[in-house]
Amino acid sequence: MKIAYLASNRPDFISKITDYTGEAPLMIAANAEGIYDEADLAKIGDADALMVANEPVTEQLLRACSKVKIVQRFGVGYEKLDLEAAAKLGIPCCNVAGVNRDAVADHGMALIAALVRNIVPANELTKQVQWGEARMIFSSSIELRGKTLGIFGLGDTGYELAKRARGFGMEVAYNDIREIEAAVVEGVGAKQMGKDELLAVSDVVSINVNFNPTAAGMIDAHAISLMKPGAYLVCCARGGIIDEQALADALNSGRLAGAGIDVFAEEPFPSDNPLLTAKNIVMTPHMAGVSVESSQRNYDWAYDNVRRVVEKGEKPRFVLNEV
Repeated sequence: MKIAYLASNRPDFISKITDYTGEAPLMIAANAEGIYDEADLAKIGDADALMVANEPVTEQLLRACSKVKIVQRFGVGYEKLDLEAAAKLGIPCCNVAGVNRDAVADHGMALIAALVRNIVPANELTKQVQWGEARMIFSSSIELRGKTLGIFGLGDTGYELAKRARGFGMEVAYNDIREIEAAVVEGVGAKQMGKDELLAVSDVVSINVNFNPTAAGMIDAHAISLMKPGAYLVCCARGGIIDEQALADALNSGRLAGAGIDVFAEEPFPSDNPLLTAKNIVMTPHMAGVSVESSQRNYDWAYDNVRRVVEKGEKPRFVLNEV
């Protein structure tokens, strides 16, 4: 079985694949326009499977790989996969849905707790032995019990975050374009709301939706203006959902009390990203879904799915394009 890997700027990925398979991966990447070099395509033309980290899967790529039986994404997001082109060629595209839901929910809850308790600035002042200043910061800290967490997207990670929030004594509201099973909603005591109402009543808003045309730019200046003054915004979903300049403006003006952001429109982001100079923001490098446990599951589930198709001739799991 020949596997080709699609990744760029990921030394961690190369190291993990090498450890997992015992051999250095055959890896290629697209250019800034999403085009693959023909010489690279020639190297993987006889590949049985494509395993994708962060590169686009395009019709150009798929047509060059005439033997490919499965496109397998490491992780959950699939916005860079041309599902329609793959379907036309009869190639199933798969992710590993649910593989990191606990890690993402843990991270989201950690960001919320760090924000409302002012953990990050207090840590910095304490390390500078500015004891009094550090203690003064906590005068603006709030408790989570009785506060409302508004979740956009009550899927795997949204549901798990809701469970954790309930453990902190929070009320939970949600908005989702899909119909959520009653048992799921009842399991976390969540109340369904329209987008505007959820923004208006939530003390903390968390973004847990997939990136799609509906979600792109969803949290813009207008949406932020509808949020409760002094509210917090957390996003561990995908970059491009939040207008980063609008968020920076709201933080710097004091309109929002804080934000915890794990994903960005451009990754790694440039040095002029407006969030770098925003007040009261905690940022992490798209790592919410990464843990020892989730990383192991990620590779186990992805490779198992590839083996199902290529070696066993079975139907794959987690199919995204109905092939």
